[in-house]
Amino acid sequence: MEKIGYNILFGDFVRFKRSQEGMSQSDLADLMGNNFQNISRLERGLITPTLYWVQNLADAFDLKLSELILEFELFVKNQGKQKSK
Repeated sequence: MEKIGYNILFGDFVRFKRSQEGMSQSDLADLMGNNFQNISRLERGLITPTLYWVQNLADAFDLKLSELILEFELFVKNQGKQKSK
């Protein structure tokens, strides 16, 4: 998969996870010390997150980095299953 594909999938995952946690983009941005415009760009796949960003996301969701990555992996697998139906 190309970089843009992963960016879009990761953005979809962040949007899903944020919604699951009952957070707005502003809420997530505040927890990360960022701004909601960057969260919006991330969710639309326009930003390639650095490891620093991904760690901040994990912290904001009260997860270990490895847990966030595993949840993303499951999200990607589930997306593939939904597309094949």
